[in-house]
Amino acid sequence: MSLKDQITNQGYVILNSVFTKEEIEGYRKQVLNFKNNNKLRNSDKGFTIPDFIRHKELSDVGNTRNNEKIQTALLDIFGSDNYRFCAHNDIGINRIVGWHKDKLNGAVEKYETVDIWKKHNGEQHEIVKVLIYLEDHSNDNDGLKLVPKSHLVRHKKTEGWIQLKPKIGDVVIFDQRITHRGMAKQVPSPRILISFGFGKNNIFTHNFEKGTIIRQNIKIK
Repeated sequence: MSLKDQITNQGYVILNSVFTKEEIEGYRKQVLNFKNNNKLRNSDKGFTIPDFIRHKELSDVGNTRNNEKIQTALLDIFGSDNYRFCAHNDIGINRIVGWHKDKLNGAVEKYETVDIWKKHNGEQHEIVKVLIYLEDHSNDNDGLKLVPKSHLVRHKKTEGWIQLKPKIGDVVIFDQRITHRGMAKQVPSPRILISFGFGKNNIFTHNFEKGTIIRQNIKIK
């Protein structure tokens, strides 16, 4: 089954061994150095660094979005090069988030001008998130939990959820409408998650990108 078929039918794929252990350790060191020297935004009992690619101190981490294996996978998923990085980029550190779907909410929900579960002028929602964990989750339950096929329904269905156990260097890609959550409780060492958004060039991606840019630039209070 192609990656495109997996995303279309199940809502997610796992790419194995995209990065080496040494590369991941280097990215982790870069993030922790940044955390120790900057004020971070509190988020869901942890911290977040929204739009982190603007920080030169995190340039190596930001460049992971251009990784050849990731881009080759995205070409398969979108079926062509008619897609783009759509502004979403975030580093989460020890965040605890309940079941949710990644969409525009709150003050930026108004930018979602078309129903993301319906076609519009022959186009449909095709936005995926690329996740890179900076630690190994092959032997714990602190990686991503998700409900296969739940990207096809509007409600936050949680029945039938599964626990993903990505190894260090693996990359998870999922339809951002899938119902998912992270770890349920705090862990002793930093759990760091890098995420990027990519979408097909259409109104759904345009709307999400517009709202995301505004959301990511809210000032830290």
